[in-house]
Formats: sequence, C-alpha cells, structure tokens
Amino acid sequence: MKATVVHDDRGDIVAIAKIGDLARAGSKFTRAGLLATDGQRVVEIELSEEQAARPAREIHASYRIDPATSKLVQKDA
Repeated sequence: MKATVVHDDRGDIVAIAKIGDLARAGSKFTRAGLLATDGQRVVEIELSEEQAARPAREIHASYRIDPATSKLVQKDA
C-alpha cells in the first residue's frame, strides 16, 4: 500500500494519507491528495504490510521521513 506524506525540512511528518481507490470506497470524487506549503515537501512512499495495517495516526506518531532518502524511518525513542 502506498501513502502520501507531507513533511518539513527536518523530516517531521505534518500529514499522512493512505492512497486508496476512491470509486471502490463509494466516493464521487475522482482525485484527492495533500498539498505542501512553504518549507514542506510531499513524498509518496510504499508502506510495509505491518505499517499498512496500522492507523495513519500511529505512523504519524512513530515515524519520520529521512530527508536525504525520502524513506520512512522510525523515530528515536
């Protein structure tokens, strides 16, 4: 499963949305997405099966984006 992530320059996640099939979900929208503002970036990442099974809020709280690689990495404890 893929997700769209908005993050700041340090890699802190500002927003996250799992990418799904809008039509299959019963939505009349044809497109949806996240927009970044100044000092933010948007990346599309592939979630592992374990990450995909977790609510987006848990990913937001437990992970960050490595700005150098645009990869999801676990936050330091």
